[in-house]
Amino acid sequence: MWSFGTTMTMADDKEPSPTTPVQAPAASQSSQPAQATIPPREPLSPILSQRSLKQLGLFFAGAGFLSLSTLITRRAVARKHMMTVPKFYSQSNRTVNKMQSDSSLIALEALNLATLNVFGFGIMATGGLAWAFDISSVDDLRRMARRHIGPEGGQTDEEAERQIEEWVAKVLLRKDQKDQEAKPSKTDD
Repeated sequence: MWSFGTTMTMADDKEPSPTTPVQAPAASQSSQPAQATIPPREPLSPILSQRSLKQLGLFFAGAGFLSLSTLITRRAVARKHMMTVPKFYSQSNRTVNKMQSDSSLIALEALNLATLNVFGFGIMATGGLAWAFDISSVDDLRRMARRHIGPEGGQTDEEAERQIEEWVAKVLLRKDQKDQEAKPSKTDD
């Protein structure tokens, strides 16, 4: 068997090749039932786990979307640039024709292209952050956020609540007093 790579080598024909199965003696096969043993699957590294691949899938989808939107943007800019270049057989003392479209449509097209690029970058960044912080679903995000807040949304500070209630009551009482003082003065006039 020949192998063409960076060097040319020839396999020894007397040894069985690694691709051909080695035949076991027929006597041992008849005494044992035929079993196809599948070796146990090697554990995947954390980077190649199902969870990690799901997160990286979002990253690569965003990267692909960003690449496509960048390609579309470059094509549109090149097309607009080519419209301003004079034709080969044109007089040099004439002005170049301006673009044949309305300037508001050019602005709308630029806004659309910029929006595509930003969405592509956003999807890519979301996938990258999800992979970096090991967030695979909305439940994981909630769990991670609640871990920083504390159990059951944190505990309330009773003293602070009482002080705020007193302050609001004082402010509303002053407002009512001002309103009552203003009413008699208006009726006198």
